[in-house]
Amino acid sequence: MTRQGLLHVEGIGEETADAILLYAAGRPTFVVDAYTRRVLQRLELHPEERSYEGYRRLFMEHLPEDPALYNEHHAQLVQLGKDHCRVTPRCRGCPLLALCPTGQATKTEE
Repeated sequence: MTRQGLLHVEGIGEETADAILLYAAGRPTFVVDAYTRRVLQRLELHPEERSYEGYRRLFMEHLPEDPALYNEHHAQLVQLGKDHCRVTPRCRGCPLLALCPTGQATKTEE
């Protein structure tokens, strides 16, 4: 099972292919979802190329090639997105508030 092979299956896009490879096959690939993009954009850590592949490369070029590590980072981003970095942010109590330009702007408005 390869990423390219999965991408050739009708209905499987990049996020789904990477999720299958990481979670089902234990292969080292990073899953980029809406939470990942939102958190990185608000932290102003987005890649120059704001495509799925740009975000995926950002993680894969800066982290050791380790499926467990990718899984953990993705899970942390999902939890942060669910708890704090929602479409309408809930910045109060966010563990990244001090690093977040969006959160700092929101904090001054409260």
